[in-house]
Amino acid sequence: MASPTKIVETQEAKKTEKKASPKRGVKNPFVYGGTIVILIITIVAFVFIPSIGGGVSSSGQAPNFGSWGGKPITYTSGSYFAKQVSQINDYLKQQGLSEQNYQLYAYQVWRMAFQSAAIRTALLKTLDAGGFRVTDKGLDEAVAKNDAYLDNGVFSIDKYNKTLMATKMSIRSSTKEDLLIRRYYEDVYSLPPSTAELTFVASMAKPQRTISYVALPLSAYPKSEVVTWAKANSDLFRTFGVSRISVTSSESDAKKIRQQVIDNKPSFEDAAKSHSKDAYADKGGDAGTVYYYTFAEGFSKSDDAAKAAALGKGEISPVYKIAEGSWAFFRINNALAAPDFNSDSVINEARAYLEQKEKGTLESWSLAQANKLVTSTDLTAFQKAAKAAGYSLQTAGPFIINTGNPTFYAYNQQIPLLNTPNPSKDPNLSLIESDASFIPELFSLDKGKVGKPLVVGDNVLVFGVTEDKDGTEDETAMVQFAYPYFQQQALDAGIKDSFLKSKKFKDNFSTTFFKIFKTNTQASNNSSTSTTAAPAAKDSKK
Repeated sequence: MASPTKIVETQEAKKTEKKASPKRGVKNPFVYGGTIVILIITIVAFVFIPSIGGGVSSSGQAPNFGSWGGKPITYTSGSYFAKQVSQINDYLKQQGLSEQNYQLYAYQVWRMAFQSAAIRTALLKTLDAGGFRVTDKGLDEAVAKNDAYLDNGVFSIDKYNKTLMATKMSIRSSTKEDLLIRRYYEDVYSLPPSTAELTFVASMAKPQRTISYVALPLSAYPKSEVVTWAKANSDLFRTFGVSRISVTSSESDAKKIRQQVIDNKPSFEDAAKSHSKDAYADKGGDAGTVYYYTFAEGFSKSDDAAKAAALGKGEISPVYKIAEGSWAFFRINNALAAPDFNSDSVINEARAYLEQKEKGTLESWSLAQANKLVTSTDLTAFQKAAKAAGYSLQTAGPFIINTGNPTFYAYNQQIPLLNTPNPSKDPNLSLIESDASFIPELFSLDKGKVGKPLVVGDNVLVFGVTEDKDGTEDETAMVQFAYPYFQQQALDAGIKDSFLKSKKFKDNFSTTFFKIFKTNTQASNNSSTSTTAAPAAKDSKK
Protein backbone atom coordinates (compact mmCIF):
# COMPACT_ATOMS: atom_id res chain seq x y z
CA MET A 1 0.00 0.00 0.00
CA ALA A 2 1.39 3.38 -0.90
CA SER A 3 1.97 5.91 1.80
CA PRO A 4 -1.38 7.62 2.56
CA THR A 5 0.52 10.72 3.65
CA LYS A 6 2.18 10.96 0.26
CA ILE A 7 -1.00 10.42 -1.73
CA VAL A 8 -3.08 12.95 0.18
CA GLU A 9 -0.36 15.57 0.13
CA THR A 10 0.27 15.12 -3.59
CA GLN A 11 -3.43 15.55 -4.22
CA GLU A 12 -3.37 18.74 -2.18
CA ALA A 13 -0.23 19.98 -3.93
CA LYS A 14 -1.71 19.39 -7.37
CA LYS A 15 -5.23 20.43 -6.50
CA THR A 16 -7.52 21.04 -9.48
CA GLU A 17 -10.48 23.37 -9.68
CA LYS A 18 -13.00 20.57 -9.18
CA LYS A 19 -13.51 19.31 -5.67
CA ALA A 20 -13.69 15.54 -5.16
CA SER A 21 -17.22 14.32 -4.59
CA PRO A 22 -17.92 12.72 -1.20
CA LYS A 23 -17.65 8.94 -1.11
CA ARG A 24 -20.76 7.01 -0.17
CA GLY A 25 -20.68 4.33 2.47
CA VAL A 26 -17.63 5.77 4.25
CA LYS A 27 -18.49 7.30 7.60
CA ASN A 28 -15.88 9.76 8.78
CA PRO A 29 -15.12 9.26 12.50
CA PHE A 30 -13.84 12.83 12.75
CA VAL A 31 -17.10 14.76 13.11
CA TYR A 32 -17.03 18.56 13.04
CA GLY A 33 -19.86 20.53 14.59
CA GLY A 34 -19.89 24.31 15.21
CA THR A 35 -16.68 25.20 16.99
CA ILE A 36 -16.31 21.74 18.56
CA VAL A 37 -14.11 19.10 16.94
CA ILE A 38 -14.76 15.60 18.27
CA LEU A 39 -12.96 12.47 17.13
CA ILE A 40 -15.52 9.68 17.26
CA ILE A 41 -15.16 6.02 16.38
CA THR A 42 -18.35 4.00 16.64
CA ILE A 43 -19.31 0.34 16.91
CA VAL A 44 -21.99 -0.04 19.60
CA ALA A 45 -21.56 3.17 21.57
CA PHE A 46 -19.53 6.35 21.03
CA VAL A 47 -15.88 6.34 22.06
CA PHE A 48 -14.38 9.85 22.31
CA ILE A 49 -10.68 10.06 21.31
CA PRO A 50 -10.22 13.02 22.00
CA SER A 51 -12.51 16.12 22.12
CA ILE A 52 -10.95 19.49 21.26
CA GLY A 53 -13.09 22.59 21.50
CA GLY A 54 -12.60 24.38 18.19
CA GLY A 55 -9.12 22.94 18.09
CA VAL A 56 -8.29 24.85 21.27
CA SER A 57 -6.94 23.28 24.44
CA SER A 58 -8.18 24.01 27.97
CA SER A 59 -5.44 26.64 28.28
CA GLY A 60 -7.00 28.62 25.42
CA GLN A 61 -4.25 27.76 22.93
CA ALA A 62 -4.36 25.49 19.89
CA PRO A 63 -2.66 22.13 20.59
CA ASN A 64 0.97 22.34 19.50
CA PHE A 65 2.25 19.02 18.12
CA GLY A 66 5.70 20.24 17.10
CA SER A 67 7.43 22.69 14.79
CA TRP A 68 9.62 22.95 11.71
CA GLY A 69 12.19 25.71 11.49
CA GLY A 70 10.58 27.37 14.50
CA LYS A 71 7.08 27.50 12.94
CA PRO A 72 4.55 25.72 15.20
CA ILE A 73 2.45 22.87 13.80
CA THR A 74 -0.89 23.29 15.53
CA TYR A 75 -4.31 21.72 15.20
CA THR A 76 -7.19 24.15 14.59
CA SER A 77 -10.59 23.67 13.00
CA GLY A 78 -10.34 24.05 9.22
CA SER A 79 -6.53 23.96 9.20
CA TYR A 80 -4.47 21.87 6.79
CA PHE A 81 -3.74 19.52 9.71
CA ALA A 82 -7.47 19.05 10.36
CA LYS A 83 -8.23 18.48 6.68
CA GLN A 84 -5.50 15.87 6.51
CA VAL A 85 -7.04 14.03 9.46
CA SER A 86 -10.31 13.79 7.55
CA GLN A 87 -8.77 12.84 4.19
CA ILE A 88 -6.33 10.27 5.59
CA ASN A 89 -9.09 8.70 7.64
CA ASP A 90 -11.23 8.29 4.52
CA TYR A 91 -8.29 6.81 2.63
CA LEU A 92 -7.43 4.27 5.35
CA LYS A 93 -11.04 3.16 5.69
CA GLN A 94 -11.23 2.60 1.93
CA GLN A 95 -8.10 0.44 2.27
CA GLY A 96 -9.92 -1.66 4.88
CA LEU A 97 -7.83 -0.68 7.91
CA SER A 98 -9.29 -2.29 11.02
CA GLU A 99 -10.74 -0.10 13.78
CA GLN A 100 -10.67 -2.84 16.42
CA ASN A 101 -8.15 -0.87 18.45
CA TYR A 102 -9.78 2.56 18.40
CA GLN A 103 -7.00 4.51 20.10
CA LEU A 104 -4.32 2.96 17.88
CA TYR A 105 -6.41 3.73 14.78
CA ALA A 106 -6.86 7.35 15.87
CA TYR A 107 -3.15 7.62 16.64
CA GLN A 108 -2.22 6.36 13.16
CA VAL A 109 -4.58 8.78 11.41
CA TRP A 110 -3.46 11.80 13.42
CA ARG A 111 0.20 10.81 13.20
CA MET A 112 0.12 10.66 9.41
CA ALA A 113 -1.80 13.94 9.27
CA PHE A 114 0.79 15.56 11.52
CA GLN A 115 3.67 14.34 9.35
CA SER A 116 1.89 15.63 6.25
CA ALA A 117 1.41 19.02 7.92
CA ALA A 118 5.07 19.03 9.00
CA ILE A 119 6.26 18.34 5.44
CA ARG A 120 4.00 21.10 4.09
CA THR A 121 5.38 23.52 6.69
CA ALA A 122 8.94 22.54 5.77
CA LEU A 123 8.24 22.99 2.05
CA LEU A 124 6.74 26.45 2.57
CA LYS A 125 9.64 27.54 4.78
CA THR A 126 12.12 26.23 2.21
CA LEU A 127 10.31 27.92 -0.69
CA ASP A 128 10.17 31.20 1.17
CA ALA A 129 13.91 31.03 1.93
CA GLY A 130 14.55 30.26 -1.75
CA GLY A 131 12.69 33.37 -2.90
CA PHE A 132 9.69 31.63 -4.47
CA ARG A 133 6.80 34.04 -4.99
CA VAL A 134 3.24 33.98 -6.37
CA THR A 135 2.07 36.90 -8.53
CA ASP A 136 -1.07 38.76 -7.48
CA LYS A 137 -2.63 38.07 -10.88
CA GLY A 138 -1.99 34.34 -10.66
CA LEU A 139 -3.30 34.23 -7.10
CA ASP A 140 -6.47 36.17 -8.04
CA GLU A 141 -7.17 33.75 -10.89
CA ALA A 142 -6.71 30.72 -8.65
CA VAL A 143 -8.89 32.19 -5.86
CA ALA A 144 -11.67 32.89 -8.38
CA LYS A 145 -11.80 29.15 -9.11
CA ASN A 146 -12.37 28.20 -5.48
CA ASP A 147 -15.57 26.18 -4.93
CA ALA A 148 -16.76 28.66 -2.31
CA TYR A 149 -17.21 31.30 -5.03
CA LEU A 150 -18.59 29.16 -7.85
CA ASP A 151 -22.18 28.94 -9.02
CA ASN A 152 -22.68 26.17 -11.59
CA GLY A 153 -18.95 26.23 -12.23
CA VAL A 154 -18.82 29.98 -12.85
CA PHE A 155 -17.40 32.64 -10.52
CA SER A 156 -20.22 34.42 -8.67
CA ILE A 157 -19.54 37.95 -7.46
CA ASP A 158 -22.63 37.64 -5.26
CA LYS A 159 -21.18 34.60 -3.45
CA TYR A 160 -17.85 36.33 -3.12
CA ASN A 161 -19.41 39.46 -1.56
CA LYS A 162 -21.46 37.38 0.89
CA THR A 163 -18.41 35.47 2.11
CA LEU A 164 -17.04 36.60 5.48
CA MET A 165 -13.78 38.51 5.31
CA ALA A 166 -12.05 36.02 7.61
CA THR A 167 -13.05 33.18 5.27
CA LYS A 168 -11.84 35.14 2.24
CA MET A 169 -8.47 35.70 3.86
CA SER A 170 -8.22 32.02 4.82
CA ILE A 171 -9.04 30.90 1.26
CA ARG A 172 -6.55 33.33 -0.21
CA SER A 173 -3.80 32.23 2.16
CA SER A 174 -4.34 28.48 1.61
CA THR A 175 -4.59 29.01 -2.18
CA LYS A 176 -1.28 30.85 -2.17
CA GLU A 177 0.34 27.99 -0.26
CA ASP A 178 -1.14 25.43 -2.67
CA LEU A 179 0.28 27.32 -5.65
CA LEU A 180 3.74 27.40 -4.07
CA ILE A 181 3.62 23.68 -3.25
CA ARG A 182 2.46 22.86 -6.77
CA ARG A 183 5.30 24.92 -8.25
CA TYR A 184 7.76 23.02 -6.06
CA TYR A 185 6.55 19.63 -7.24
CA GLU A 186 6.47 20.77 -10.87
CA ASP A 187 10.12 21.78 -10.59
CA VAL A 188 11.15 18.56 -8.84
CA TYR A 189 9.29 16.28 -11.26
CA SER A 190 10.53 18.13 -14.34
CA LEU A 191 13.94 16.48 -13.96
CA PRO A 192 13.64 13.14 -15.80
CA PRO A 193 16.40 10.52 -15.67
CA SER A 194 19.02 10.71 -18.41
CA THR A 195 19.20 8.23 -21.27
CA ALA A 196 22.44 6.84 -19.83
CA GLU A 197 20.76 6.29 -16.44
CA LEU A 198 17.79 4.52 -18.06
CA THR A 199 20.10 2.27 -20.06
CA PHE A 200 22.18 1.41 -16.99
CA VAL A 201 19.15 0.47 -14.85
CA ALA A 202 17.58 -1.54 -17.68
CA SER A 203 20.84 -3.46 -18.11
CA MET A 204 20.37 -4.83 -14.59
CA ALA A 205 17.51 -6.95 -15.90
CA LYS A 206 19.70 -8.56 -18.60
CA PRO A 207 21.80 -11.20 -16.74
CA GLN A 208 19.61 -14.09 -15.60
CA ARG A 209 20.69 -17.08 -13.53
CA THR A 210 18.94 -20.28 -12.44
CA ILE A 211 20.05 -22.25 -9.38
CA SER A 212 19.98 -25.74 -7.94
CA TYR A 213 19.79 -25.54 -4.15
CA VAL A 214 19.20 -27.14 -0.78
CA ALA A 215 17.50 -25.27 2.08
CA LEU A 216 18.42 -26.33 5.61
CA PRO A 217 15.81 -24.93 8.04
CA LEU A 218 17.00 -23.57 11.37
CA SER A 219 14.08 -25.43 12.93
CA ALA A 220 16.01 -28.68 12.25
CA TYR A 221 18.22 -27.86 15.25
CA PRO A 222 18.08 -31.17 17.20
CA LYS A 223 16.28 -31.58 20.48
CA SER A 224 19.48 -32.95 22.04
CA GLU A 225 21.28 -29.70 21.18
CA VAL A 226 18.42 -27.67 22.68
CA VAL A 227 18.69 -29.63 25.93
CA THR A 228 22.47 -29.22 26.06
CA TRP A 229 22.22 -25.47 25.53
CA ALA A 230 19.32 -25.08 28.00
CA LYS A 231 21.20 -26.93 30.75
CA ALA A 232 24.14 -24.59 30.26
CA ASN A 233 21.75 -21.66 30.74
CA SER A 234 19.38 -23.23 33.25
CA ASP A 235 18.92 -20.06 35.35
CA LEU A 236 16.85 -18.56 32.53
CA PHE A 237 14.24 -21.31 32.75
CA ARG A 238 13.66 -21.38 36.48
CA THR A 239 10.00 -20.82 37.34
CA PHE A 240 8.12 -19.20 40.21
CA GLY A 241 4.68 -17.80 41.01
CA VAL A 242 4.36 -14.04 41.28
CA SER A 243 1.82 -11.23 41.67
CA ARG A 244 2.52 -7.59 40.85
CA ILE A 245 1.18 -4.08 41.27
CA SER A 246 2.27 -1.49 38.71
CA VAL A 247 1.98 2.26 39.33
CA THR A 248 2.42 4.98 36.71
CA SER A 249 1.78 8.14 38.74
CA SER A 250 5.02 8.32 40.76
CA GLU A 251 7.51 6.26 42.74
CA SER A 252 6.29 7.80 46.01
CA ASP A 253 2.72 6.70 45.21
CA ALA A 254 3.97 3.16 44.57
CA LYS A 255 5.75 3.15 47.93
CA LYS A 256 2.62 4.41 49.73
CA ILE A 257 0.50 1.66 48.17
CA ARG A 258 3.14 -0.95 49.08
CA GLN A 259 3.12 0.21 52.71
CA GLN A 260 -0.67 -0.05 52.79
CA VAL A 261 -0.40 -3.62 51.50
CA ILE A 262 2.26 -4.43 54.12
CA ASP A 263 -0.19 -3.15 56.74
CA ASN A 264 -2.92 -5.21 55.04
CA LYS A 265 -4.99 -2.07 54.44
CA PRO A 266 -6.07 -3.14 51.83
CA SER A 267 -5.01 -6.65 50.80
CA PHE A 268 -2.56 -7.16 47.92
CA GLU A 269 -5.41 -8.35 45.67
CA ASP A 270 -7.67 -5.39 46.44
CA ALA A 271 -4.80 -2.92 46.00
CA ALA A 272 -4.00 -4.43 42.60
CA LYS A 273 -7.60 -4.10 41.45
CA SER A 274 -7.77 -0.48 42.65
CA HIS A 275 -4.34 0.88 41.74
CA SER A 276 -2.42 -1.40 39.39
CA LYS A 277 -1.97 -0.29 35.75
CA ASP A 278 -1.21 -3.54 33.94
CA ALA A 279 -2.90 -6.60 32.45
CA TYR A 280 -3.00 -8.43 35.78
CA ALA A 281 -4.96 -5.83 37.75
CA ASP A 282 -8.35 -7.52 37.27
CA LYS A 283 -6.82 -10.78 38.56
CA GLY A 284 -5.71 -9.16 41.77
CA GLY A 285 -2.19 -8.81 40.38
CA ASP A 286 -1.71 -12.57 39.87
CA ALA A 287 0.70 -13.09 36.93
CA GLY A 288 0.70 -16.87 37.37
CA THR A 289 3.82 -19.01 37.05
CA VAL A 290 6.54 -17.32 35.00
CA TYR A 291 9.97 -18.17 33.63
CA TYR A 292 12.73 -16.13 35.20
CA TYR A 293 13.94 -14.71 31.86
CA THR A 294 10.50 -13.29 31.01
CA PHE A 295 10.24 -11.80 34.51
CA ALA A 296 13.69 -10.19 34.22
CA GLU A 297 12.86 -8.58 30.87
CA GLY A 298 10.43 -6.24 32.62
CA PHE A 299 13.08 -4.53 34.76
CA SER A 300 15.22 -1.50 34.06
CA LYS A 301 18.07 -3.16 36.04
CA SER A 302 18.75 -6.90 35.85
CA ASP A 303 20.05 -6.91 39.48
CA ASP A 304 16.61 -5.78 40.67
CA ALA A 305 14.97 -8.76 38.96
CA ALA A 306 17.40 -11.17 40.63
CA LYS A 307 16.72 -9.64 44.06
CA ALA A 308 12.94 -9.81 43.64
CA ALA A 309 12.92 -13.39 42.33
CA ALA A 310 15.16 -14.58 45.21
CA LEU A 311 12.55 -13.67 47.85
CA GLY A 312 10.76 -16.41 49.76
CA LYS A 313 7.15 -17.46 49.37
CA GLY A 314 4.78 -14.76 50.62
CA GLU A 315 7.41 -12.02 50.74
CA ILE A 316 6.79 -8.65 49.13
CA SER A 317 9.58 -6.91 47.23
CA PRO A 318 10.62 -3.25 47.45
CA VAL A 319 9.41 -0.88 44.72
CA TYR A 320 11.46 -1.13 41.51
CA LYS A 321 11.52 1.03 38.44
CA ILE A 322 10.42 -1.20 35.56
CA ALA A 323 10.15 1.37 32.74
CA GLU A 324 10.16 5.11 32.12
CA GLY A 325 7.34 6.50 34.25
CA SER A 326 6.41 3.11 35.72
CA TRP A 327 7.19 1.39 39.04
CA ALA A 328 6.15 -1.95 40.49
CA PHE A 329 6.44 -4.20 43.54
CA PHE A 330 5.92 -7.96 43.67
CA ARG A 331 4.68 -10.74 45.93
CA ILE A 332 6.22 -14.18 45.56
CA ASN A 333 3.48 -16.82 45.55
CA ASN A 334 5.79 -19.80 44.89
CA ALA A 335 9.57 -19.74 45.32
CA LEU A 336 12.03 -20.29 42.46
CA ALA A 337 12.12 -23.87 41.17
CA ALA A 338 14.78 -25.48 39.00
CA PRO A 339 13.75 -26.40 35.43
CA ASP A 340 12.78 -29.99 34.59
CA PHE A 341 14.58 -30.80 31.35
CA ASN A 342 12.57 -33.99 30.96
CA SER A 343 9.49 -31.81 30.40
CA ASP A 344 8.52 -31.10 26.79
CA SER A 345 7.13 -27.71 27.79
CA VAL A 346 10.50 -26.61 29.18
CA ILE A 347 12.32 -27.87 26.07
CA ASN A 348 9.82 -26.06 23.83
CA GLU A 349 10.34 -22.88 25.86
CA ALA A 350 14.09 -23.20 25.45
CA ARG A 351 13.73 -23.70 21.69
CA ALA A 352 11.48 -20.64 21.44
CA TYR A 353 14.08 -18.65 23.39
CA LEU A 354 16.79 -19.74 20.96
CA GLU A 355 14.68 -18.82 17.94
CA GLN A 356 13.86 -15.37 19.29
CA LYS A 357 16.98 -14.33 21.21
CA GLU A 358 19.85 -16.66 20.29
CA LYS A 359 19.27 -17.21 16.58
CA GLY A 360 23.01 -17.14 15.97
CA THR A 361 23.34 -20.48 17.79
CA LEU A 362 20.88 -22.10 15.37
CA GLU A 363 22.56 -20.45 12.37
CA SER A 364 26.03 -21.65 13.40
CA TRP A 365 24.84 -25.25 13.71
CA SER A 366 23.00 -25.15 10.36
CA LEU A 367 25.99 -23.57 8.59
CA ALA A 368 28.20 -26.35 9.93
CA GLN A 369 25.80 -28.94 8.46
CA ALA A 370 25.71 -27.09 5.14
CA ASN A 371 29.51 -26.91 4.90
CA LYS A 372 29.64 -30.71 5.07
CA LEU A 373 27.85 -30.77 1.70
CA VAL A 374 30.28 -28.41 -0.01
CA THR A 375 33.33 -30.60 -0.46
CA SER A 376 34.30 -28.64 -3.59
CA THR A 377 33.01 -25.80 -5.74
CA ASP A 378 31.81 -28.27 -8.41
CA LEU A 379 28.01 -28.31 -8.80
CA THR A 380 27.81 -31.98 -9.73
CA ALA A 381 29.77 -33.00 -6.64
CA PHE A 382 27.49 -30.89 -4.45
CA GLN A 383 24.34 -32.44 -5.94
CA LYS A 384 25.68 -35.97 -5.32
CA ALA A 385 26.64 -35.12 -1.71
CA ALA A 386 23.22 -33.58 -1.02
CA LYS A 387 21.35 -36.61 -2.35
CA ALA A 388 23.58 -38.98 -0.40
CA ALA A 389 22.83 -37.01 2.77
CA GLY A 390 19.07 -37.29 2.12
CA TYR A 391 18.41 -33.68 1.15
CA SER A 392 15.94 -32.72 -1.56
CA LEU A 393 17.46 -30.68 -4.39
CA GLN A 394 15.26 -27.95 -5.84
CA THR A 395 15.47 -25.47 -8.70
CA ALA A 396 14.65 -21.75 -8.68
CA GLY A 397 14.99 -18.83 -11.07
CA PRO A 398 15.96 -17.29 -13.28
CA PHE A 399 17.00 -14.44 -10.97
CA ILE A 400 18.17 -11.00 -12.04
CA ILE A 401 20.31 -8.35 -10.32
CA ASN A 402 17.53 -7.20 -8.02
CA THR A 403 18.75 -6.75 -4.45
CA GLY A 404 15.95 -5.40 -2.24
CA ASN A 405 13.28 -5.81 -4.94
CA PRO A 406 12.57 -2.04 -5.32
CA THR A 407 8.96 -1.15 -6.13
CA PHE A 408 6.85 1.85 -7.08
CA TYR A 409 3.14 2.60 -6.70
CA ALA A 410 0.93 2.81 -9.77
CA TYR A 411 -2.58 1.78 -10.77
CA ASN A 412 -3.46 1.21 -7.08
CA GLN A 413 -0.80 -1.44 -6.56
CA GLN A 414 2.85 -1.93 -5.76
CA ILE A 415 4.79 -2.81 -8.92
CA PRO A 416 8.36 -4.20 -8.85
CA LEU A 417 10.84 -2.17 -10.88
CA LEU A 418 12.96 -5.21 -11.75
CA ASN A 419 10.54 -8.10 -12.03
CA THR A 420 12.04 -11.54 -11.52
CA PRO A 421 11.05 -13.54 -14.65
CA ASN A 422 10.16 -16.69 -12.71
CA PRO A 423 10.04 -16.09 -8.96
CA SER A 424 10.25 -19.19 -6.78
CA LYS A 425 7.14 -20.41 -4.95
CA ASP A 426 9.26 -22.05 -2.28
CA PRO A 427 8.42 -20.33 1.05
CA ASN A 428 12.04 -20.90 2.10
CA LEU A 429 13.03 -18.35 -0.57
CA SER A 430 10.40 -15.73 0.24
CA LEU A 431 13.07 -13.29 1.48
CA ILE A 432 15.74 -14.12 -1.04
CA GLU A 433 15.38 -11.02 -3.23
CA SER A 434 15.68 -8.78 -0.17
CA ASP A 435 18.81 -10.57 1.07
CA ALA A 436 21.90 -8.43 0.58
CA SER A 437 24.27 -11.42 0.47
CA PHE A 438 22.40 -13.63 -2.03
CA ILE A 439 22.52 -11.53 -5.22
CA PRO A 440 26.28 -10.69 -4.98
CA GLU A 441 27.07 -14.35 -4.30
CA LEU A 442 24.84 -15.55 -7.16
CA PHE A 443 26.33 -13.21 -9.76
CA SER A 444 29.93 -13.78 -8.69
CA LEU A 445 29.70 -17.50 -9.49
CA ASP A 446 30.30 -19.14 -12.84
CA LYS A 447 27.88 -21.62 -14.33
CA GLY A 448 28.37 -25.08 -12.81
CA LYS A 449 29.88 -23.72 -9.59
CA VAL A 450 28.66 -23.77 -5.97
CA GLY A 451 28.77 -20.77 -3.63
CA LYS A 452 29.30 -20.53 0.10
CA PRO A 453 26.31 -21.38 2.35
CA LEU A 454 24.18 -18.34 3.21
CA VAL A 455 21.70 -17.61 5.97
CA VAL A 456 18.48 -16.47 4.26
CA GLY A 457 15.59 -15.83 6.64
CA ASP A 458 15.05 -18.97 8.74
CA ASN A 459 17.11 -21.21 6.46
CA VAL A 460 20.67 -21.84 5.39
CA LEU A 461 20.90 -21.99 1.61
CA VAL A 462 23.48 -23.87 -0.43
CA PHE A 463 23.24 -23.36 -4.18
CA GLY A 464 25.00 -23.63 -7.50
CA VAL A 465 24.39 -21.98 -10.89
CA THR A 466 22.75 -24.28 -13.45
CA GLU A 467 21.98 -21.72 -16.18
CA ASP A 468 23.39 -18.35 -17.19
CA LYS A 469 21.74 -16.28 -19.95
CA ASP A 470 20.68 -12.75 -20.94
CA GLY A 471 17.09 -11.49 -20.88
CA THR A 472 15.26 -10.32 -23.98
CA GLU A 473 14.82 -6.72 -25.12
CA ASP A 474 11.11 -6.97 -24.26
CA GLU A 475 11.99 -7.77 -20.64
CA THR A 476 14.32 -4.78 -20.32
CA ALA A 477 11.92 -2.43 -22.14
CA MET A 478 9.50 -2.63 -19.19
CA VAL A 479 12.25 -1.39 -16.86
CA GLN A 480 12.96 1.61 -19.10
CA PHE A 481 9.26 2.43 -19.13
CA ALA A 482 8.81 2.08 -15.37
CA TYR A 483 12.02 3.67 -14.08
CA PRO A 484 10.92 7.35 -14.42
CA TYR A 485 7.90 6.60 -12.20
CA PHE A 486 10.11 4.77 -9.70
CA GLN A 487 12.66 7.60 -9.71
CA GLN A 488 9.96 10.21 -9.17
CA GLN A 489 8.50 8.41 -6.16
CA ALA A 490 11.94 7.64 -4.73
CA LEU A 491 12.90 11.32 -5.08
CA ASP A 492 9.69 12.44 -3.40
CA ALA A 493 10.14 9.96 -0.55
CA GLY A 494 13.75 11.03 -0.10
CA ILE A 495 12.85 14.71 0.09
CA LYS A 496 10.12 14.11 2.65
CA ASP A 497 12.36 11.83 4.67
CA SER A 498 15.04 14.55 4.76
CA PHE A 499 12.48 17.04 6.12
CA LEU A 500 11.29 14.66 8.86
CA LYS A 501 14.86 13.82 9.88
CA SER A 502 16.04 17.42 9.82
CA LYS A 503 17.33 19.02 13.02
CA LYS A 504 14.85 21.82 12.30
CA PHE A 505 11.97 19.39 12.93
CA LYS A 506 10.69 19.20 16.50
CA ASP A 507 8.33 16.27 17.04
CA ASN A 508 6.12 16.49 20.15
CA PHE A 509 3.25 14.55 18.61
CA SER A 510 2.94 11.62 21.03
CA THR A 511 3.15 13.79 24.14
CA THR A 512 0.47 16.19 22.89
CA PHE A 513 -1.81 13.49 21.47
CA PHE A 514 -1.93 11.42 24.65
CA LYS A 515 -2.19 14.50 26.83
CA ILE A 516 -5.29 15.58 24.92
CA PHE A 517 -6.68 12.06 24.97
CA LYS A 518 -6.13 11.67 28.71
CA THR A 519 -7.54 15.13 29.48
CA ASN A 520 -10.69 14.64 27.44
CA THR A 521 -11.24 11.09 28.69
CA GLN A 522 -11.18 12.42 32.25
CA ALA A 523 -13.51 15.28 31.27
CA SER A 524 -15.90 12.81 29.68
CA ASN A 525 -15.89 10.63 32.81
CA ASN A 526 -16.46 13.65 35.07
CA SER A 527 -19.33 14.79 32.86
CA SER A 528 -20.93 11.34 33.05
CA THR A 529 -20.57 11.32 36.84
CA SER A 530 -22.18 14.75 37.28
CA THR A 531 -25.00 13.85 34.89
CA THR A 532 -25.94 10.72 36.81
CA ALA A 533 -25.54 12.43 40.19
CA ALA A 534 -27.93 15.30 39.45
CA PRO A 535 -31.21 13.30 39.45
CA ALA A 536 -30.25 11.69 42.75
CA ALA A 537 -29.74 15.11 44.35
CA LYS A 538 -33.08 16.26 42.97
CA ASP A 539 -34.88 13.21 44.32
CA SER A 540 -33.43 13.72 47.79
CA LYS A 541 -35.25 17.04 48.07
CA LYS A 542 -38.67 15.51 47.55
